[in-house]
Amino acid sequence: MSEILRVENLTTRLSARDGSAAAVDGVSFSVHAGRTLGLVGESGSGKSLTCLSILRLLPPALSQAGGSVWFKGENLFDKSPRAMTAIRGGQIGMILQDPMTSINPLFTIGDQVGEVFRYHRGVSGRRNLWARAVETLRRVHIPAAEERVGSYPHQFSGGMRQRIAIGMNVGCEPDLLIADEPTTALDVTIRLQILSLLREIQAARGMAMILVTHDLHLVSRFCDEVAVMYGGRIVEQGPVARVFNDPAHPYTKGLIGAVPKIARHAERLAVIPGQPPLAGEHGAGCRFAPRCAKAQPRCFSHYPDDRRFEDDRRAVACWVPEGLPS
Repeated sequence: MSEILRVENLTTRLSARDGSAAAVDGVSFSVHAGRTLGLVGESGSGKSLTCLSILRLLPPALSQAGGSVWFKGENLFDKSPRAMTAIRGGQIGMILQDPMTSINPLFTIGDQVGEVFRYHRGVSGRRNLWARAVETLRRVHIPAAEERVGSYPHQFSGGMRQRIAIGMNVGCEPDLLIADEPTTALDVTIRLQILSLLREIQAARGMAMILVTHDLHLVSRFCDEVAVMYGGRIVEQGPVARVFNDPAHPYTKGLIGAVPKIARHAERLAVIPGQPPLAGEHGAGCRFAPRCAKAQPRCFSHYPDDRRFEDDRRAVACWVPEGLPS
């Protein structure tokens, strides 16, 4: 199984008048062909910024400060702006949280989907471009694709717009797809349909995928590995079943405990007290320590190194993780 993406010690800093702070701090992970990595954590933990850093799409207030991103053996941080423009959308696709932010309301769906093939595949001529657009809409199961290709975005439902956004990002058959909260604004039924569609496309093309989400249920069903982020760092990562069935980090355990369970005699949900830290508003120790019931003095003074389980497939950044000797 070939490695498509390897992120090593990725660091992104937020600039402010009184200095700068790490919004993404030393993040490392890898994704292989045909596999899906779930990136989870509370809002503000750095999930979306990590993905934007990979594609070098950072806003002006943020800057790349260190690390490397290896895509199919080449460091993306060594690429020119023109080379990155060719990679985005062609070899790496990214689905944004709100499909209306990636679909222009002033142009037909056929023009917008066709534009992807014009730029990345050199297809020319309106007839040829619309033919590719129709084919793409069929792939993402838009009914009556021949008629709908001439419609505008406001004439589609939210779920259909999300399918179109998926089509625009997978039409050129990328090796990696980053899906940033692709189901946030959708109801439960449509949510499962969208994730099933992504899984279908992935299986057909052997595509690697990163799924950014708050929904741990979706991660358990659709992801192979999971990385839990907190305060700009990854605190635990490994195979989904291993991490969810036996979480080692107190934060991971808290997240899983906060998921509602359908039961006749439902217990109160677990609550993680306090709020996540903002960039720069944390000490030298573990960033979760102020909210952790098991925190020790060293947790506040020194950040723990990653500790690996015996099979080397799981890593946890905790001084005394569960499942490992102290």
